[in-house]
Amino acid sequence: MLLLRSIQCIINITVMNQINLSRVDLNLLIVFDALIAEGHATRAAERVGLTQPAVSHALNRLRALFGDPLFVRSPRGMTPTPTALEAAPSVRSVLEQVESMLSRDRSFDPTTSTRQFTIGLSDYAAFVLLPELTARLEREAPLASLVVRNTSRGIGLSMLEDGLVELIAGNFPDPPPHMHEKLLYEEKFVCAGRSDHAALTSGLDLDCYLSLRHLQVSTKGDPFGYVDAVLREKSVTRTVSITVGHFLMAPLLVAASDLIATEPSRLFTPVAGRLPLALVPPPIEIPPFRVVQTWHARYEADPGHIWLRRLLTEIGDVV
Repeated sequence: MLLLRSIQCIINITVMNQINLSRVDLNLLIVFDALIAEGHATRAAERVGLTQPAVSHALNRLRALFGDPLFVRSPRGMTPTPTALEAAPSVRSVLEQVESMLSRDRSFDPTTSTRQFTIGLSDYAAFVLLPELTARLEREAPLASLVVRNTSRGIGLSMLEDGLVELIAGNFPDPPPHMHEKLLYEEKFVCAGRSDHAALTSGLDLDCYLSLRHLQVSTKGDPFGYVDAVLREKSVTRTVSITVGHFLMAPLLVAASDLIATEPSRLFTPVAGRLPLALVPPPIEIPPFRVVQTWHARYEADPGHIWLRRLLTEIGDVV
């Protein structure tokens, strides 16, 4: 951002010439900076490794670019004009930042990095991935920080596109060509209910399943979801009595009612020992869904981002 402001300052100085950035050769700014520093064409040429005619040619191009003489000959050498003096700090700043950008260490050391990562997770993905991710960050990148923004299947890709997050994890549509994804795991479904629910303790067949009152989780508040679409293919329907917008409500609600929930296995399995829950396989085959991490191509080669993606891949193997 500072680099852009410095360039804009140079543009503002020369705005009367309707400057075209395609005309700006970085080498011209290097010559300008050398002339400011040396105040002499010959010494400036030696400083940047050019011949004196080459420096003179560059100065002529600079004069055309700025619409100003920039430097005038005097007994002391080349004296900068007010326009040159005004531009000089910004030119120096641009060159320093370009040099820093090109020469900076592209490696990433998680043990010393103070980077802030910003990722998008649904409450389901946060429930599954975030505990282990937090533990790994504490152990391996103790100075780094993490911002988690809520996302969903419908808005995840647009959040990446708009730069609101640098990575999303969950279940999303196929990404466009300028985004990349990697499978973390495939999630299967489980039927969950109160631990003493008669339908679960006596064996759950399809007819019994369809006769029960069901809990549906939908971030959009839609009582018709993925499971209902599978049932429709079998020409049957269930009764969805309660629809909630947050996955984390499901274990608490079914543990305190006669409701049955058919939801991702990793949502219920970790809490089955802490809540009075019974878990059984669904009475029909429900295809699993893919949980992926997705990122914009702008982060593909970023060392810190590569490290974070590898970390999530390892977490996906164990959750």
